Amino acid sequence: MLVLIKYMFIFFAFTWSLVGQSSEITIGERKVIVSEVLDEKREYWVSLPASFREDGYKKYPVLYFFDADLNSFFHVFTGMVRQMSSDATPIVPEMIVVGIVSQERARDSSPTKSLIEYGGRKNKALNITGGGEQFLQFLREDLIPEINKEYPTSGYQILAGYSFTGLPVIHSLYSSPDTFNAYIAIDPSMWWDDQVMLKRYDEFLRGEPLAKRRLFVATSERVAGVYPKENYVAKFIELLNTNPKMGLNVDSMIYGQEENHHTMPVISFYKGLRSIFDGYMLDDQARFRSAADIKRHFEQVSEDLGGKFTLREDVISFYGYDRLYNSQFGVNIDRAIDFFVLNTQYYPDSYKAWDSLAEAFMVKGDKKQAVKFYKKSLLINPDNDNAKNRIIEMKAM
Repeated sequence: MLVLIKYMFIFFAFTWSLVGQSSEITIGERKVIVSEVLDEKREYWVSLPASFREDGYKKYPVLYFFDADLNSFFHVFTGMVRQMSSDATPIVPEMIVVGIVSQERARDSSPTKSLIEYGGRKNKALNITGGGEQFLQFLREDLIPEINKEYPTSGYQILAGYSFTGLPVIHSLYSSPDTFNAYIAIDPSMWWDDQVMLKRYDEFLRGEPLAKRRLFVATSERVAGVYPKENYVAKFIELLNTNPKMGLNVDSMIYGQEENHHTMPVISFYKGLRSIFDGYMLDDQARFRSAADIKRHFEQVSEDLGGKFTLREDVISFYGYDRLYNSQFGVNIDRAIDFFVLNTQYYPDSYKAWDSLAEAFMVKGDKKQAVKFYKKSLLINPDNDNAKNRIIEMKAM
């Protein structure tokens, strides 16, 4: 009975850790950077993963997206990343999410200067356009280095944009494909400046092969009754499929009449993340297989994506305790130990990982190994009272 109670406590503690215990619901933080490239202050919003700690040992991919202040995108997108990276079979890894506020949307998003607005008329207000290259330089030289300095980043970076801010996503892929590993372009304004980005595809195609880059593009079959009257995003998708760029993994979605330009951002963002991290998710039977299977799975994911990816520490810990105490599905102490060993390999600076490994050896009856790993845990966290008490108990025995 005591063992069952302990297991249930661990299970609910795992579930509660996914929800969080703070009395406040904090989505993110507003930040300002003084850009030397743009010679102006730029605002951006940051949302951190649930497992983030100031003195932590984990590193995270970073998702950058435009229009953080538009249509509650920051609230929706950060919530989606949190949900998709949670629970016992996460769909995507935990990520740092950086939403860029659109202070000069027309200027920053446009790769060229043009006075022709959506609808086909000239608009002198568009005289400011053409700042796209400088804005990408701001990302490369100002914002990304700032994020890398302030937060524990893994080096894997994603760029997402919608509508007019989908243009700099394609622009970045064309002009500096080494900056980001993956791109999400939601109904980008490929009509801009007489379809200039469509016309630049041939030049992009002739360039050097890419290194494991991923692109997701979405649009719908609906076409507006005003200029441009054609779906140039669909034509772009056709180009990508008929004349593929070496090293670029392309996925796309063309919705039917049930979606339009304004309804597709949320569903496309979700599908885009699933596409980029295709193969990341484990099935719900993973906890019944071996730790070696989990390790091989994420080695393959890392190889496919061109970055280092592992399963969350608390999920592996849950798998381990499930095998250590859950008699409903069959206790397997050695398999539990293998899970905890995997956690110490992935997260060697985690005192909890070593504490759990020690507990598994204690349950097995190997006091020597248990004391060894409890001491390892104490070296990392001298305030780990559980390890102190366990060592005293075993010495007394």
